[in-house]
Amino acid sequence: MNKQEALDDFLESFVFDQWLKDLLPIDQALEAQRSSIEQSFSDAFESVWTQVSELQEQGLKGDIRYVYISLMRTSIMENRPDYRIDAYDHNWFMDAAACVGGWRADFIFDPLFQRMEELEKQKSAYARKVTSMDIARIKQIEAVKYHLLAIEFMKTRISALLTSNGYLRMGKTPDIHWMVGEFRDQSELLVSGNTPVDDGNDGAKAQ
Repeated sequence: MNKQEALDDFLESFVFDQWLKDLLPIDQALEAQRSSIEQSFSDAFESVWTQVSELQEQGLKGDIRYVYISLMRTSIMENRPDYRIDAYDHNWFMDAAACVGGWRADFIFDPLFQRMEELEKQKSAYARKVTSMDIARIKQIEAVKYHLLAIEFMKTRISALLTSNGYLRMGKTPDIHWMVGEFRDQSELLVSGNTPVDDGNDGAKAQ
């Protein structure tokens, strides 16, 4: 086999549809650790709301108009499924008063990282025609599926976040938008005007 044939065989044998096998362990991890997972998720946002309130009290930040939850792609390569949380006022990305938090979705991405470790072993059967660089690219492509699972988890927690004391206390605009995606890249609308967006909403994509 040439390199492309080897890679095609590798993908067919060890990659395609294999992520479906991870759905059960992800669900089991969530059920086993639900309390701590949900608490860590809430705590990440409460940290941001606290920063916002403190800056607003000092007159250094306006009412929040945008909340961004961003997957940090570079962290995936280091087996750290980090999400960054940013709260912006009307200045959007030009908002100089940073309010930033972080959340790590280990329970969702751990099976992906384990699979990639297995691929490193399985590539040895392909006489160097499948490389670690190929697996790094596969990892980034496969990560999209797990990112979508993370978004589904986030959607189950939005109502709790919108009614938290810290969120209710801070200043925000009536048309506040919550977005989730990749850092300063294409994103999906989660909340519009303090109302969770229905999955069937045609306007759920934005740049």
